[in-house]
Amino acid sequence: MRKFLWIGIVAAAGVLGGCANTGLTEQPGVSETFSVAADYQAAYRRAGEYVRVCHENRAHRFGAVYQSTRALGVRDAPNTVQVFKKSEPLRILEVLTAAMDGPSKAKVTVRVLGEAPWDKEELAAARRSIETATPVCRAME
Repeated sequence: MRKFLWIGIVAAAGVLGGCANTGLTEQPGVSETFSVAADYQAAYRRAGEYVRVCHENRAHRFGAVYQSTRALGVRDAPNTVQVFKKSEPLRILEVLTAAMDGPSKAKVTVRVLGEAPWDKEELAAARRSIETATPVCRAME
C-alpha cells in the first residue's frame, strides 16, 4: 500500500513539474545580436558585470530577487550568462552569450523573454552596457 502511495506522489510531481513555464527554454523570446570591439572574454566579463549590477545587486519591484549562472564555453562554444528569478530557478528570463568574431572582436547575443520587464528596453540596456563596458541599467517603473 505504501509503495502505491509513493508511486502516486512521484507521478503527481512529474505531471505538475511538466506544467511549469521554463521561460526561454520553451519560448523563442526576443533577441539581438551585435558585434563588440573587444575580445569575447572581455565581452563575457562585461555581460556578467551588467547582470550583477542591474539584476543581482539591485532592489526590484515586489521584492523580486534575481540570480545568474555563468558558463565558459568549451572549444568553439560561446560563454553564457543566464538570469533567473531566485524563486523560479528553472525559468530562464535572459540569456547573454559572447563568442569569438575575429582576433579582437566578439559577437554578443542577448535573448530575453519578451514580456515586461524582459523586453526590448532590456535588450537596449544590455547592448549599451556591453558596448561601453559600463553597466547601464534600465529605468525602474
